[in-house]
Amino acid sequence: MQETTSTSTAELARLSELIDTIYQGATEPSHWDVILPAVVDWVGALRGLLFTPLNTLDNGGFYFNHALPDSMMQLWSTKYQGQDIWSNRAIELGLMDDGSIGIGDEMVPFEELSRTEFYQDFLSKYDMAHMMGGVVFGMDSLQPNLPTLCSFYRGLKEASFTHLERDRLAILIPHLSRSLAVMTRLRNLELKATASLAALDRLSAGVLLFDAHGRLAFANQAARRILEEEDGLKLQHCFNDSSLGEIIIEKQRSQDVLVSAISSAVSPDILHAAHFSSAVTVPRPSGRQDYLLNFSSLAAQNEFGSGADAPRAIAFITDSAQPISLDGELLKKAYGLTPAEVRLAEMLVECMTVDETADRLGVGRSTIKTQLQSIYTKTGTNNRAKLMKLIMSLSQLA
Repeated sequence: MQETTSTSTAELARLSELIDTIYQGATEPSHWDVILPAVVDWVGALRGLLFTPLNTLDNGGFYFNHALPDSMMQLWSTKYQGQDIWSNRAIELGLMDDGSIGIGDEMVPFEELSRTEFYQDFLSKYDMAHMMGGVVFGMDSLQPNLPTLCSFYRGLKEASFTHLERDRLAILIPHLSRSLAVMTRLRNLELKATASLAALDRLSAGVLLFDAHGRLAFANQAARRILEEEDGLKLQHCFNDSSLGEIIIEKQRSQDVLVSAISSAVSPDILHAAHFSSAVTVPRPSGRQDYLLNFSSLAAQNEFGSGADAPRAIAFITDSAQPISLDGELLKKAYGLTPAEVRLAEMLVECMTVDETADRLGVGRSTIKTQLQSIYTKTGTNNRAKLMKLIMSLSQLA
């Protein structure tokens, strides 16, 4: 019994260290080259990928790999993406939601996989016979994050993944989602230790940093404007306290949820963390659309402070009533949209219907449908909701 207990304690200590390492990636993107190998080891794999399957580096995406050559990812994206039977089967089975995990051998038995061109001409060259994949952010996620997957591989002579490895990955996915969501929102700010707080002021979204006691340590300009309006969310100052104060929601039930979310972010439960998509809803007395607050933990040492003064959690405030900022030039450069297609996308952002758009542009309904289908093809989306999600994701990078 004593040996079992000590082993369990050692595993928890290892997991706790790994999760703190994961949160370091939130403010240090280069640290993912350290994080991914540690995650690969935790799930008992040999190789791993963490990537945005629909978006390359040129259009806002990212990928980190371990023990796989860059040439493999290039070949996959240019030739074999459409033949990826694992991904296609996961979509068929409805396994592309936030936090879903699929084991390759359960979705596609190896006997079936081995007969495909995808395996014979591609996977076998890299000794990738067994796969386990986790969805960090899915296609239909309510959050403006690019679809993101983490995939792990074993060779032909190794055993397939089991539910034990799946359970180990399930523990990590919420932490990965929180850290990656922070990274994608902050990475274009070129954060430096001496200027990171000033850089946060350049974000259009509200950003809050919390200290170890759950009190507000910093609010960027966008967040301060929201708090000053006191439209359902306000700041309550604390006397004899170096913090800015406490965040308050007027409705008690929502306030209880908020307090719990802040506490969970400041002192995360490593085994039962909430996915980043689990937002706190803030009703607004003005009748405008609710605010949404998404929380993430931060590493013990981070870009925003050091020692006892280091913030321990970060929150993003999304104002659903705020118009989406569409970057037409980015859509042209990243996806090859024509000026006419960009104009159509702008009108779709304004929630205009196909008929309204046709009337506004003075063209036929069939022309709008043709342009819309072209936009879907170029952006790798297949409906309006997914296109809007992509545009929202790109707006977060501006």
